[in-house]
Amino acid sequence: MIIPVLKPTDIRDYYQPGKQTVFIVDDICGKFVASQQQIESWQDLLPVVDMIIADKLCKIIMSCRLQVFKDDRFQLLRPFKDSECNLNSSDLSLTSEEKVSIAEIYIGTDAKELDEISIQCDFFPLLCSLYQENNDVDINNFFTNTFNVYKGYLDDLDTQGVDGRQKICSLALCVIFNNKLREQWLNGKAKKDQLQILEDTCEACGLNRGTSKKELKEAMATLIDTFVCKQNDIYSTLHDKLFDFLGQYFCRKMPECLIEHGDINFVFERFVWKATLDNKSNEFLTSIPDDFLELYLERFQNDWSSGNIGTVFGCSNMQKSIFRQDLIDYLTQLDRSQQFKLANIQDTMLSKEDPGSGNTPLISSCFFGYSDMVQWLLERDANVDQCRNDNFTPLIFTCQEGHIDILKMLLEKNPNINFQKTWSDSAFHGLYEW
Repeated sequence: MIIPVLKPTDIRDYYQPGKQTVFIVDDICGKFVASQQQIESWQDLLPVVDMIIADKLCKIIMSCRLQVFKDDRFQLLRPFKDSECNLNSSDLSLTSEEKVSIAEIYIGTDAKELDEISIQCDFFPLLCSLYQENNDVDINNFFTNTFNVYKGYLDDLDTQGVDGRQKICSLALCVIFNNKLREQWLNGKAKKDQLQILEDTCEACGLNRGTSKKELKEAMATLIDTFVCKQNDIYSTLHDKLFDFLGQYFCRKMPECLIEHGDINFVFERFVWKATLDNKSNEFLTSIPDDFLELYLERFQNDWSSGNIGTVFGCSNMQKSIFRQDLIDYLTQLDRSQQFKLANIQDTMLSKEDPGSGNTPLISSCFFGYSDMVQWLLERDANVDQCRNDNFTPLIFTCQEGHIDILKMLLEKNPNINFQKTWSDSAFHGLYEW
C-alpha cells in the first residue's frame, strides 16, 4: 500500500502495524525554505516515525530541497537525517553520458550541440523537457541562462499588446497565489475582496484596471502545457523550478503588488531585506527595494495582527538583528495601544488540534533567541506566562534553547514555574546553568 502524506498526522492515522506500506512525503518541512511550524509538527510525531522505521514491512520516502535539508532546524529531525539520498552528490548524480542519453530522448539530434557547461547544469532532465517547448532558442543559452530565456519570452509578450499583457497578468496571479490559483477565483464578477488584487495586478502588468477575470482566464488557457497545467481546478506551473523563474521575474517586475497582495508564505520566503543577503543565499530570493521596505514592514504588521504568528516570526528576515531593529523602529511608531495589542496576540491560523496552536510573539521570540524582540514585547506588557496548546511557555522554550540573556529578562517578570508541561532535561539544564 502506497500512501501520499498530505499532513504530518497522516503518518500516524494511516499506519497499520505489520502491513506492507510505503509513506510518500513530498516537500517535507517546506517547499522553498524550512517551515518551523512543520518541523515542530514532525518533532511531535518522532515516536511514531521511530515505530514505523522499526517495522520491517514499512518504509518512509521523503523529499525536500537541499536548502531545507541543510537548515539548522532540520537537524532536530534525527531519523530523517540518518538515511540521505542526495541526487546532486558525486555518488548519485547523473554522469555526462547519462545526461546525453536523456537529452537525446527529449530533444533528439539537438543534443549533439550541448557543450560541457550546459550538460553540467542543475536540474538537467527538467531543462530537457522544458526545451521541447522552447526549441526556437539557442540550446546552450537555454541550459546555462534559463532565467534570462524565460525573461526574454515574457518581455516579448509585453510588446504584443493587450493579448500579451493579459497572459503576463494571468501568470502574475499564479505567482500571487503561490502557484495555487483556483479556477473559481477567475470565474464570475470580481468580488469585493478580489477587486483590489485584480485591479492592482492589471495595472502593474500594463493593463486597464477594469480588465475582466474572464479575459484573464482565456489568456491563462493559452498557456496550458507551455507554462501551466490545471489539476483539480487549480492552475500551477508545469514544475516547481519554472515557478521559481516566474517568482523571481515578477518579484523584480512588480514588487509593490506582490508584497501587498502575495500569499503570505510566498512574501516571507522570497523577499529578503538586502542587508541580510549573503553569498550563500538562494539564487531565487529577491532583495526588497529600499523604497518598499516600509510596505514590507506594514505587511509584516498586518499578518501579525491577523494571527499569523508562526509564519511571520519564522521568516528568514527575522533571523537577522539588523532587520529586527528596522521592524522594532517601525512598530515603535505605531499607536501605543496597537503596540500593546500586538504584544499579546495569539496565533489563530493553526487548528486547535495542532500542538503549536496558541503561539505568541513572545513564545516565538524566546524559542528563536530574539532578545531584542523579547525586550520590546516585555516593555509592552506581554504576558510572561503565555502558554501554547501543548503547555509550552516562554520560560520553557528559553531554558530548552539555552538563551541565558532572555532567561534573565523573563525572571525579572516573576514567571510562574508551575507548569503542566514536564520540563525536559535540556530545559532544566538551561535554568540550572543560569
